[in-house]
Amino acid sequence: DAFVCLRHYHHYVPTFTKQSSMKLAADDHYHNHSMMIPSPQTEQESSSEYSFYDECTIFVKAGSGGQGASTFKKGVGNQNGPPDGGNGGRGGDVYLELDESLNTLVGLSSSSSRVNAWGGSGRALTSGRPKSFRAENGQDGKRQFQNGRYGKDVIIRVPPGTVVQEVLEESNNELVELGTLLVNEKSSLLVARGGDGGEGSGIHFKIRGVHRPRLPPQGGERKALKLTLKLVADVALVGVPNAGKSTFLSKVTRAKPRIADYPFTTVIPNLGVWAPPELFLASDKDKGNDGTGGEGLVLCDVPGLIEGASKGVGLGHAFLRHVERCHVILHLVDASSQDPIRDFQMLNKELTQYGSGQLAHMPQVVVVNKVDVLEENPESCKLSREQLETQLKDAMSHSRLMWMSAKEGEGVDELMKRLKMFVKKVTTATAA
Repeated sequence: DAFVCLRHYHHYVPTFTKQSSMKLAADDHYHNHSMMIPSPQTEQESSSEYSFYDECTIFVKAGSGGQGASTFKKGVGNQNGPPDGGNGGRGGDVYLELDESLNTLVGLSSSSSRVNAWGGSGRALTSGRPKSFRAENGQDGKRQFQNGRYGKDVIIRVPPGTVVQEVLEESNNELVELGTLLVNEKSSLLVARGGDGGEGSGIHFKIRGVHRPRLPPQGGERKALKLTLKLVADVALVGVPNAGKSTFLSKVTRAKPRIADYPFTTVIPNLGVWAPPELFLASDKDKGNDGTGGEGLVLCDVPGLIEGASKGVGLGHAFLRHVERCHVILHLVDASSQDPIRDFQMLNKELTQYGSGQLAHMPQVVVVNKVDVLEENPESCKLSREQLETQLKDAMSHSRLMWMSAKEGEGVDELMKRLKMFVKKVTTATAA
């Protein structure tokens, strides 16, 4: 049986009958043979292949309160005696909770994949509707003053750096920020509060005279939430495509980003942790409690930015939002570029025009990469090292300029030592 394949998140999604699935399960080589007939990719399917799930919308509904009981004790002759109805239970709440083992919002995305229905290795697209989470309602009260049980809470786990915003549909989808979940700061956030239970008839058990009306059960809060993941890192690596950011990240950390000699190799942000060499020589007592002893740096490799990124060109908005939460920008300039000065000025202009202009005021360190090309094949470069240095200093608003070859490792160790001291200085000043 021929079957159609859709590409999603680098997986093939077969659709076939149960009989054909049993046949293919017994003969795995069918997956790689000419029986597979790829269908033309639609625009939505093609774009989802490059999604890194850093933004999604979900619906949450807290539990409603339980109904209060309207019961009475049985008197003589089976007549109603004093009231003994219990109150209804309170509805469950909805919480967002930090989970450090997560680094993406793929599990909450409406376009995430699910396991093949027949237990195969393929993936199937879920419906395009946003996912919904609903807490349990409170139980109703009972006779003999028994209050209803509270509804169970719902806990939604999200990665560090998740910004939570409420979508106000009545105000033209205006966004109201509810909070940001960060490690060691805010580990959980109440996003929908459950409703109170209704009052039972037992509240009037010891009250004489005119009774006030009993309070009815309250409904739980219902909200549409927009979750945005902003990667939390010390240093953001920015530059034009093919500037050597992924090569540099792979040299100084254990991250394994995709590296090739063509632009736009990196299509999703990559994180890596650099630990100073002296850390491995220190005793356990000196290392501290965290993984890097408090002396390491977290680096974020932001995919290459092009002209118009501040307006969303080339997924610019999706990439630039990750730079906002970093402390220092490490701006890589490609020495072998056709016009390195124009590339430098263009990228700084995009940083200035993005959002409120906050990125323009972030401290930068400029690093000229691929100096090995300048030394070994200078005729292939538009500018000599002296010309490049002079023009860069004229275009820079500071004096933090360094040189390196990420491929050969030249100047990398010196850069990381100085970068570590600079980040420490910036974070200390910010905390003060």
